[in-house]
Amino acid sequence: MKKFIALLLALLMCTAVFAACGKTAGEADTTAEVTDPVTDESSSVPEKIVLSDDPVRVFTLKGPTGMGMAKLISDTDKGETDLNYQFTVASSADEFTGDIIQGNFEIAAVPTNLAAVLYAKTQGAVSVAAVNTLGVLYVLENGDSIKSAEDLAGKTIYSSGQGAVPEYALNYILDAYGIECEVIYEAEHDAVVSDLVTGKADIAILPEPKVTAALKNADAPEGLRVALDLNELWDEACAKKNDSGTLYMGCIIVNNTWAEGHKDELAAFLKEYEESVKLCSEDVDTAAQLIADAGIIPAAPVAKAAMANCHIVFITGDEMKNGLKGFYEVLYGFNPASVGGALPEDSFYLK
Repeated sequence: MKKFIALLLALLMCTAVFAACGKTAGEADTTAEVTDPVTDESSSVPEKIVLSDDPVRVFTLKGPTGMGMAKLISDTDKGETDLNYQFTVASSADEFTGDIIQGNFEIAAVPTNLAAVLYAKTQGAVSVAAVNTLGVLYVLENGDSIKSAEDLAGKTIYSSGQGAVPEYALNYILDAYGIECEVIYEAEHDAVVSDLVTGKADIAILPEPKVTAALKNADAPEGLRVALDLNELWDEACAKKNDSGTLYMGCIIVNNTWAEGHKDELAAFLKEYEESVKLCSEDVDTAAQLIADAGIIPAAPVAKAAMANCHIVFITGDEMKNGLKGFYEVLYGFNPASVGGALPEDSFYLK
């Protein structure tokens, strides 16, 4: 009997030991199951992008090419931008082309043909990142006889922009239609406005916002009106010639050295600039006031009236590249020097 009791006690002690061991093992397993998911979750949190606070020098022009910058300029003044922008608003690209050639800039809004010229002059040190302005050229008439391109035949047309896009665009259109007419070039847009207002010219080609300035001039003839949009005439001419170019007149270029070393900053700029451009179509009144405040157009009412015809856009990627390549081919055909002597290589187009 004593042996039986001793054996029973031994068995009970062994059972208690095994139970204790089983509980310890179970607790260890439970702890592992809790900590593993936490470790996995923390490792999946994306690393926060820290943008540089270094100055980003931005050159932009008065007129349509710079209008899309207005909100971004205002946001910069209020300290509400991701980057530390330093803006220069110039009346002419000549005021900052030297700095671009020397690499003293990060971003610039310039005419598209100048972008190609700068690519050649800097031996590929700049790239085009976005198109920001379509054609802003219009045929104005004091009268009601011009309804189509064919109606320009035999007429005398006053224009500005000789040796630049206005001349090449008009020549391309006239050539596509087989039209002969006399074109008299003035040195300045304002001279053409004066020709229309004084009655010296009955037909003229002007860019916005000079179109609006002419129409709103107190001394303008009552019959002065916009007769034709060169955007539409250009597209018709391309169809006739089986060409694919688009009348892109303004763009954003970047300093390649900066862009390659600041990819996150470039992406941040393009995002902020796109939002700035959107304001021109989503809230015209606010955009017009910001454009005037930035000195891009002298007065908000003029900016508002001109904005609908300024075709402010944000076009990137293949659409930008394909439209620009065809456009440059047209310009090159008229004058190779207009695009820097050679067509830009594929490296010119930022992907």
